[in-house]
Amino acid sequence: MLRSVSGIRGVVGVDLTPDVVLRHAAAFGTILKGGRVVIASDTRPTGPMLKEAAIAGLLSVGCDVVDIGVAPTPTVPLAVSHFRATGGLAVTASHNPIEWNALKFLGSATRMLPAAFLERVYRAADAGRFAYKRWAAIGTSGASDRMLEVHVDKVLKLRAVDAGAIKRRRPRVVFDAGGGAGLEYGPLLLERLGCRLHRLHCTPGPRFPRGPEPVPGNLRALGAAVRKHRADIGFAVDPDADRLAIVDENGRPLGEERTLVLASYWVLSRSPGPVVINLSTSRAVLDVARGFGQKGYTSKVGEVNVAAMIQSKKAAIGGEGNGGVILPSLHYGRDALLGMALVLSLWASTSASIAELSAGLPYYHAVKKTAPRPADLSRRLKRFGARFVKEGRLDRRDGIKVDLDDGSIHVRPSNTEPIMRVSSEATTRKRAKGLMSEALDVLGL
Repeated sequence: MLRSVSGIRGVVGVDLTPDVVLRHAAAFGTILKGGRVVIASDTRPTGPMLKEAAIAGLLSVGCDVVDIGVAPTPTVPLAVSHFRATGGLAVTASHNPIEWNALKFLGSATRMLPAAFLERVYRAADAGRFAYKRWAAIGTSGASDRMLEVHVDKVLKLRAVDAGAIKRRRPRVVFDAGGGAGLEYGPLLLERLGCRLHRLHCTPGPRFPRGPEPVPGNLRALGAAVRKHRADIGFAVDPDADRLAIVDENGRPLGEERTLVLASYWVLSRSPGPVVINLSTSRAVLDVARGFGQKGYTSKVGEVNVAAMIQSKKAAIGGEGNGGVILPSLHYGRDALLGMALVLSLWASTSASIAELSAGLPYYHAVKKTAPRPADLSRRLKRFGARFVKEGRLDRRDGIKVDLDDGSIHVRPSNTEPIMRVSSEATTRKRAKGLMSEALDVLGL
């Protein structure tokens, strides 16, 4: 089982069991000192079982639970605020394969849970320090189906969303939910924006109909649907709908890095301010910020880390290069519904196609690789740093990031899987591939 700023995550029946979930939920409720807690899950077949285990843990320590059903992870912090709760739980392994599941610990729309808080939860779970209540003081549990409308309404009311312009242009859109938690949320938003909608993979099932991660290799069906319906744009989300990928009018995936580039350009054109990205996100976002005369900042990888820096720097927008867009005026989490509304607002503001809009913004060629996490990772990272220390600027906050004049390389252990991630980018594809090849050689991968 993995534990990080992203919560706990593992393979169900192997290292993630109902008992593990119950203990961590009870620890969460104990640290919260009771109160109301919101819970949701994605569409994985193991979701109901693990959600019931989490609810049992919360009730046992005196928390009152509001179950909002199958819902995107970004809906949970909005629900925490809506129901005036003290915290939230999302039972979802996000982009991981279907045999995985996880428990994400969440705060409200205006308050992310810091890493130190999660460490307290983990210590309490390990030590069995639970504030169990006697029979008359246990919590209560109830369900609510309000959040579908609440989430969509909040996105539509944002100043950064030009709903009127989108409705006037009536874009033809294909939406690929990947069989995940966005299968009702995404279509409702797009219909409320006046889009001519074509749905893809919007029915839940025992298996995901495509790879859960919205990367180009998993979006062939979406590209074909965009071409078939002569759509203006295609959108794809991951199972918990916090990441957004875009397919242009030609059926070509733009790559998940472009989502935040397009969204940032639109937001900064209307509300200038700093931007925050993580160390693995394309520097194209920072170039966009500089184009508007704004500062750009980088954080460690992880939604919590990005959100904390967005708050401290009073950023206008931020996010991660995996397709995660964060707008602080909505909440401090990645939100695919938000991303769709922002990108459509940009598209509706001009006569250019989505391919033309993307081509007109800063761009770097990127290469991304994963490898099993070696036992001697620290030794390999040390060797990697020694190789590049004279060539570029080294940042050791999260693995090692090497910034060069014409590109970068980032090597880090994953927060969500037992792997290490290596990413490179440069002004040409040949240079990006060369940097990746050299990095893998030095790391012995």
